[in-house]
Amino acid sequence: MTSTDSLPSDIYAIADVHGRADLLEALLGYIAASHKQASKPIVIFLGDLIDRGPHSPKVLDQVALTLSLYPGSRLILGNHDFYLRELLRGTLTDQDATNWMDWGGVATVSAYSDSPVPDFKNIAADIRRTFPQHIDLLENALTFMEIGHYCFVHAGIRPGVLLAKQSEDDLRWIRAGFLDHVEAFDHVVIHGHTITQSLRPEIYPNRIALDTGAYRTGRLSAAVIRRGEFSHFVCTELMEAGAIQVSEWRPG
Repeated sequence: MTSTDSLPSDIYAIADVHGRADLLEALLGYIAASHKQASKPIVIFLGDLIDRGPHSPKVLDQVALTLSLYPGSRLILGNHDFYLRELLRGTLTDQDATNWMDWGGVATVSAYSDSPVPDFKNIAADIRRTFPQHIDLLENALTFMEIGHYCFVHAGIRPGVLLAKQSEDDLRWIRAGFLDHVEAFDHVVIHGHTITQSLRPEIYPNRIALDTGAYRTGRLSAAVIRRGEFSHFVCTELMEAGAIQVSEWRPG
């Protein structure tokens, strides 16, 4: 068991930005302002940085800068990010390309390149030439991260399988078998991937769900782990007048 003395003072877990650079900018501004006079936090991005929303390249720039500002911060690869990584590797299959475009990938490749879909070879070349730092970001992403008694992952975990034995597909895609599992895991699982029914962060006995559908709700959410225990949520929300409101929220 990890001593609380060895844990970072604050961990922020952020899920499913999906191209909403405006909401992420406000959230990262809140984090920076909250730690001007304190030790640096760790920021863990739970994947799905891209697709659906309008500004995926800018989101990757924001995430890369955040990882450089806060040592120990990491990106966990989401299922949408996986497709972009495969495109840049030259290993995107035809079926994955079709699925990706159907699930919001058109917004991403259109933001990166003027080459038309499905000219993926030239789209990839444009991205490699203009955004080489994004290749490093995606290649260095994790599939999960353990800190204390928390496991940070994109989609979830397969019950009854050790973390080290989990399949990458489950870590990035699982819903059935995980979301309906009511017994304790070895860790409290902090995840995104599945938009919560309430459209707000939700706490369960064995997991914390953070995907609040930012690309369509205008609400991006983070969980704050303070000195090894859950403290509160931070939500950035687009208001009717167009301003972005940042608020702390403690369910009760």
